[in-house]
Amino acid sequence: MTATLASLMDSLAASRTARRRARNLRIGSKTAVAPRVSINLWTLLAIGAAALGALVLALAARSLPTAGEPEQGGAALATLQPLLGGVTVRVPREPGISVHQHGGAALVVASHMRLETPLRVDLCAGTLPLRIGYPFAEVAAPARTALLALPGSNMPRVELRGDARRPLRVLWNAGAGRASWIGDAGNGVAVRGTRAEGLLGSSGWLVWQDGALRFTRRASSACPQAGELLVQRAVAGTDGTGLVQAFGQGTVLPPLALAPGEYRVPATPPRGLEDALLFEQLQARGLILLGRNGLAELAPRDLAAWQATAPQDRAPLPGWESVPLDDAGRRLLERLYYRADGAFVREQLHVFNSERRLLAWRVRSGSQGQWQASVGGVPVTQDEGLPVAAMRLFARLPEGWAPWRRVGAWDHGGQGASAVLTLDAGEAAELLLAGRLRRVEGATVNVSGACDGRACRDRDAVQRVQLAPLPGARRIVLEVEPLDLAQLAGSADAAYRHLRLQDGRLAWHALPVTQSLARPATAEVQLAGSRGEVLWTDGRASAAAQAAGLGPLLGVHRDHASSIAGMLARLPGASHTARLSLDLRLQSIAQAALDCIGLRQGQWDGKACHGAQPVPAGRQAGLVLLDAGNGDILAAAGGGVGTADAARWPELRDFDRADPARSPLRLPAFQHDGGAARAPGSTFKVVTALGLEAAAREDARFERLLQGLPLAEIDAMADDAGYRFRIGAPAYPVDGGARITNFREQLAEARAVEGRFGLAQAMSYSVNTWFAWAAELGDRSLGGRAQGGLTGVRELEAGAIDPLRPVAGMARRLGFGSPLRLDGGLLPQDFRWSAWDALQASPAMLDPIATRHEVRQMAIGLRMQATPLQMALVAAAVGQGRTVTPRLLLELDGREAAPQPGRELGVRLDRIRAGMKGVIDHGTATSAFRGKDFERLRPGLFGKTGTAPTGDDGMATVWFMGWLEPGSLPGQTRRLAFAAFVSESSLTGGAHAAPMVAALLKHMQQQSPEQKGE
Repeated sequence: MTATLASLMDSLAASRTARRRARNLRIGSKTAVAPRVSINLWTLLAIGAAALGALVLALAARSLPTAGEPEQGGAALATLQPLLGGVTVRVPREPGISVHQHGGAALVVASHMRLETPLRVDLCAGTLPLRIGYPFAEVAAPARTALLALPGSNMPRVELRGDARRPLRVLWNAGAGRASWIGDAGNGVAVRGTRAEGLLGSSGWLVWQDGALRFTRRASSACPQAGELLVQRAVAGTDGTGLVQAFGQGTVLPPLALAPGEYRVPATPPRGLEDALLFEQLQARGLILLGRNGLAELAPRDLAAWQATAPQDRAPLPGWESVPLDDAGRRLLERLYYRADGAFVREQLHVFNSERRLLAWRVRSGSQGQWQASVGGVPVTQDEGLPVAAMRLFARLPEGWAPWRRVGAWDHGGQGASAVLTLDAGEAAELLLAGRLRRVEGATVNVSGACDGRACRDRDAVQRVQLAPLPGARRIVLEVEPLDLAQLAGSADAAYRHLRLQDGRLAWHALPVTQSLARPATAEVQLAGSRGEVLWTDGRASAAAQAAGLGPLLGVHRDHASSIAGMLARLPGASHTARLSLDLRLQSIAQAALDCIGLRQGQWDGKACHGAQPVPAGRQAGLVLLDAGNGDILAAAGGGVGTADAARWPELRDFDRADPARSPLRLPAFQHDGGAARAPGSTFKVVTALGLEAAAREDARFERLLQGLPLAEIDAMADDAGYRFRIGAPAYPVDGGARITNFREQLAEARAVEGRFGLAQAMSYSVNTWFAWAAELGDRSLGGRAQGGLTGVRELEAGAIDPLRPVAGMARRLGFGSPLRLDGGLLPQDFRWSAWDALQASPAMLDPIATRHEVRQMAIGLRMQATPLQMALVAAAVGQGRTVTPRLLLELDGREAAPQPGRELGVRLDRIRAGMKGVIDHGTATSAFRGKDFERLRPGLFGKTGTAPTGDDGMATVWFMGWLEPGSLPGQTRRLAFAAFVSESSLTGGAHAAPMVAALLKHMQQQSPEQKGE
């Protein structure tokens, strides 16, 4: 019985190997007939054996252990074999962290734990000594930077010292629950008095009774000599998995995520796959080598026949004349060209060469000419599409072009360093070329650089080529030098293939075992809007939903796993129905206003766009409208990220894999790319004002400042503390250096009311200097004086910085720093979220602060990234007096989302509301809401504009946010909050973003039953 089962298993394994290779190969007709028949026979035998043994296997399966997923866990644990061969690893079901010593190796096991987003510390910025886990009151000199813990935290007080170019000393209080240090520079702990000490090389953990910190040092382009330090806190997780990481002297293995259970690490290294062994044997005998041209080269198929022929009859085989070929070598060569494992090795070399050199082109959609390609005078095959890594050549997906074609085989043509593209001469042609054009025959040419992505070192790595045939020319010939994609993309192109370069030599790498975190998207999904409108059915978005710009949110393709339909399709069950909060009528109006006014700077009359301009390169826009009372998202419009067309799904998918933050599958209403073009500018002053109001609760001086002081008294307050601030100056500080300036150098004293100036006036007229100085004055980490303080303070535990930096603390309370989940609590607790899921908005983020000037910049909304959803939630919070939890999913399979009431803000709001009312009535948004069309709604409208410069070309990202009181529109019974932005604008928030919202509100008013006479 045992022998039979083993035989069946061997047959099944062979069958799986054949199927795996067949799936991954694109083998032409070169495979010899006899081997192909042999493979098919074995496949048939394997199928028959599987059928006969199905019952035996089913019975045997009952006795298998149930510790998580043994196949996945066992395969992953093979990576631990070099340090922990034969050791049994136990991941408890109970939460906790433990350290286990096994000889010279140490293992950290954190069950039911997850690692928080790392804090990055630039080691070149004079950050050492660095103190971690201290409350602010205990941080003192000589610390330069501190990562704060909450008062009363049981976290050890940790200090990092030393030369940042060498291993660092890690010191902590020895009485902190017997903390342990585990790292690749040694696991030993020295205790000196009340301090314990370990050594940090490239990675390590500090573990105590119920917590841990993980430290990782890595290279940094900003600091090549010392790099950066990543600090992560381990906290309780919700998915039940455990984190496992092993260390040895000078060695650190990648962390694993394992379900609770027991796993035995293989005692011996796993035997490599036969294709990997074949590669190593071929390379050892010189039958595979790395050529001078950087390409992998294979011994010719007919090498044996060539060596067996008389010398005078030999055809030249350059480079292979001296390769010895005995019987074993001939057998290897036969396997290489006539067996499945050899075909897989050849395919991997083909992939390596095709990605080592990249020459790709695409023509304008509708072009008829077919370009032919040759290398070294030899015609070569053409492949479709680009490697995923090549997508990093583009900041956004090119529009208006036919699919990519590329040279599929650089194996031919010997040492040819370029390729030739030919086209029968006809009409003018235009190409987008990933490569560098060196010579043209038969046409005049106009070339411009088009490489603008993260992988671009030179703009001409991608070229836009316009060709006009010369009179009488029969063909157009282009000689093109390919790109070295490996140099452009670093190691990014090696993540999904076996063959890589290592120390100047070809090496075969086993691909990592991927443990799927998500179920296959198999369930059928139906989505409806808040009024019952069909949004998604039969595997596609409805025509009305697509016209309203909802394709990227609902789903572009059945395989669009991060869309709402894709997320719900991963849930258990055959089908799911859901109702969303979106109102398709409002969504259509919002998208039309955004397309016309936001993207094209036109005027929209409710039916057509007039006076539209071409969309500037790189411009994006987003708009969100929500019910401030319950957080329901009524409309989420966006544009400028590219067309999400199902017809070009493979290209969309690959670009999304390479650069998800800039993908057309992202919706700018909910997601941002982390760049400078998404700073909210002066709309963030609402958050700043809330933080100042929080500070004023404990500081009578601050309370008077916000209420409004005589101008002379404001200057005297600044003088007393040493600040170089003057209420009548257009810049702060007044005497040079890094300064904050008012828009168009306005003078705040001109906006005083009865000789006094306070928060309401600063908000209405968006006075940068006042907000910058007030935020600096109220920042306790700076000591309330113009000099001194600890500017580099950051929080390791959420909320630790709130009492010190009230503006940052208020931002955190309002949702900054956390992803916003929009499922209304309807998805299961163990649902596997990913960073770009459509029901999870990007977290708005504040950049780290290291200087006083950066505190000032934060106060006016610079050095941060936000989404319209986040800023609409800020407006809703001021209108409601409490935080608001957003939701997009209202009902799932008959279950309704439960209300999620927010917390009261607990600060005075009347001054902020007065300032935001002033923005509409006489401030920076007045022009957008003039005229009779707005007479009814204007009394209930509150807003704030924002203009965040993005460079020296005068362009900015402009914003408008606010809310509309109930009853301001006919039939409106709820408070409506909104936010909109436009990037790459030459206007202001009041002139460009506010008109989008004005158009939306105007046409909502026209569509109301009262206005339509219903």
